[in-house]
Amino acid sequence: MARFTRTAFVAAALSGVLALTVTAANAVPSSQNGTQTSTQFFTGESSPWTVSTVGAWGNVPTAAVNVTVPAGTTRFLNARFTAESICVGDPSAWCSVKIIAVNSAGTTIDLQPVTSTDYRFDTPGGLEEAHALERFSLPLGPGTYTVRVQALRISGISQFTLDDYSFAVGLVEP
Repeated sequence: MARFTRTAFVAAALSGVLALTVTAANAVPSSQNGTQTSTQFFTGESSPWTVSTVGAWGNVPTAAVNVTVPAGTTRFLNARFTAESICVGDPSAWCSVKIIAVNSAGTTIDLQPVTSTDYRFDTPGGLEEAHALERFSLPLGPGTYTVRVQALRISGISQFTLDDYSFAVGLVEP
């Protein structure tokens, strides 16, 4: 009986490891390492803002900072957005936010991990509550970038309002 129990235990443990390995193999990891944050930028807003369009990303007012990567260097961005939000509408829909960087040529760079519209910052069915998002960039070359937060109302959402928000961006040396 003890031998059967040990064999069953080992088989169960191996099954668990195999399940984790299969799950990890399907994941798309993204990571960066840095030595120090060389510069930090902060902005905030205490007035509520409501997303006016459905199905299109809109720039969150005042949640934008300009950063400069010095000549001859690279930097990573580390950006955090926190807000009180309310999302009203169909219980199967959601409200989304993302953080982007736009270089001086106008090219938009989605910060990592890139989740498109499936990042659920808030969902219907509650009162105003605090939510957060943190993202980072791949190495950025020299130049000026505008780092901003964008918000999206998915179809089925009648109201998405952000209030009392804070946006912090750090330039991280590799």
